[in-house]
Amino acid sequence: MNDRMTLAMVIPLLAVLVIVAFAGGLGVIFMLVHSTGAGEWGVVALGTALVVGVPTVAALLERRTNQG
Repeated sequence: MNDRMTLAMVIPLLAVLVIVAFAGGLGVIFMLVHSTGAGEWGVVALGTALVVGVPTVAALLERRTNQG
């Protein structure tokens, strides 16, 4: 029973830490792009690429795994 309680505390904490690290990493990347010569439009282009690219790659990978 004690192991279940430990897992019930550790798994949500790890999930929060992973999300914080991922969001912080993206924030740093966006700030670095903004500080280059691209400025705001570089950030817009990167954000658009992420919004369009991530679901596209996920759909292609899902299609590939369903065929095999």
